[in-house]
This record gives sequence, structure tokens and C-alpha cells, in this order.
Amino acid sequence: MVTYPTTGWAALADPTRRSIFERLLEHPCAVGELARDLPVSRPAVSQHLKVLKDAGLVVDARAGKQRIYRVDPDGLAALRSELDRFWTKTLAAYKTVVERPTRGDPMSIQTQDTSVRTSIVVEASISRAFEVFTEDFGSFKPPDHNLLAVAIAETVFEPKVGGFLYDRGVDGSVCRWARVLAYEPPSRVVLSWNISPQWQIEEDQAKTSEWEVRFIAETPQRTRVEIEHRHIDRHGTGWEGVRDGVSTERGWPLYLQRYADRIARER
Repeated sequence: MVTYPTTGWAALADPTRRSIFERLLEHPCAVGELARDLPVSRPAVSQHLKVLKDAGLVVDARAGKQRIYRVDPDGLAALRSELDRFWTKTLAAYKTVVERPTRGDPMSIQTQDTSVRTSIVVEASISRAFEVFTEDFGSFKPPDHNLLAVAIAETVFEPKVGGFLYDRGVDGSVCRWARVLAYEPPSRVVLSWNISPQWQIEEDQAKTSEWEVRFIAETPQRTRVEIEHRHIDRHGTGWEGVRDGVSTERGWPLYLQRYADRIARER
């Protein structure tokens, strides 16, 4: 259903899961031994181990009445390769940003404890920048960012407080993954983030974070667009994974770069 695969890197985004993995790096353990050292139940440890196993990071074998878990050397090597690829791409992207003009380039990416901020400058008037972001969101939303069971036919941004930002599938199914909390053209829009740390729709609004998009005119034909994704800890257990996900190159920086590219095609 969800197209966000649990890679080795993503599996370690959760702090409890990371602690389990670090203990297994020291020596193989059974579930009971791990649970004694952690402030979580045995069933919770088993669930975390299942995620690590599905990600290829650990393997298990029966020893008497217990199952003993240990780090999979092949999975560890794959994780290292994954991180190496990430840093190679990140450093290359940084080099590109430094060496080319600022038009359409991300100006900042800041990750704080419970929030993420990122921005970009686009060559468009503030009204046009706001219009493209809200009326044509689907043109730059990555198509693989999809919680539906089918491909996305269209993405709709309802321009009113209480409206939704949602995806409609080719079969007519709908995924309402954000609600409009403030709509103030052409300067500001605020939405909830209704996606849980498990990449499922969160129905409890008390457990949703929010993201604000600000449009700031630098000149009549140049606009800074800033996104602040805040209160991410409201998602509860595993919220750090949400923060880390939206701050990486596959998160808000990707959205803003695709958005800038969309505007640049008009020139």
C-alpha cells in the first residue's frame, strides 16, 4: 500500500530501534535480554526486531526455546553503502549549490529538535508563487510519495480553511493527508500533516504536526518561499522518523526544488 520502503537507514530512524541495533552490534541477544535493558515491553521489542529483520539488518536463529538475534553482516554492508551513496549525492548537491547562481536554489535547510525549516528563491511575483504552490501542487509533488494502493490521478489543494490537500487515485480512491488551517493569499498558508510515523493516515488531529508556507517578496519578480514544519513531536512514538524524513533530500528540499523547476519552465 505505502511506497515508502523500510530501508536500513529508515529502520534506524526510531531511537528505540537504534538502541536495539546497537546492542546487537555488541553481541547476539534474545528478546527477553533486550527487553530487560530497554523501557519497552517484550512485544514492542519483537515488533522493532521484525522491522530490523525486514530491512535486512538482523537475522535470527533458534537456540533451544529462544530465538537469538544478531546483526546481519551483509545488511550492515548494505547500510554502509546506502550511507555512502547519500553522502556522495549530498556533497555533490552542495557543490552544485555553491558553484551556480542562486536562482531556484535552496537557501537553507535547518533541522531543530521538533521542527524543520527550508526555503528557496524563485523568479516569480509573490502572487504567482502563491498561485502555483496552491493551485498546481500536483505538478511538483513527487508521484512516488503516495499512500494510496493505486497510482495518483490528481492532487487537489482546496483553497479554504478546513479544506484538504488530498490525492485522488486512478480508481477514485482518496487520501486526505493534509488539512488547511490558514489560507492567506498571497503571503501564507498553514496545513496539518496527517501522516503518522508509520506512513499511515492519522485521524487524531491532536497527533498531527503542521507546516507553514510563507511567501516573501524580495523584488516584484522574485519571491522567497519558506516552509516551516513544526510540532513534529505531536506524532508521538517515532516522531523523530517523521522529522528526519521530511528534512532529507527526499523530503521538503525535493518538493521546493521541483516547485522551483516548475516555475522556471514558465520563463
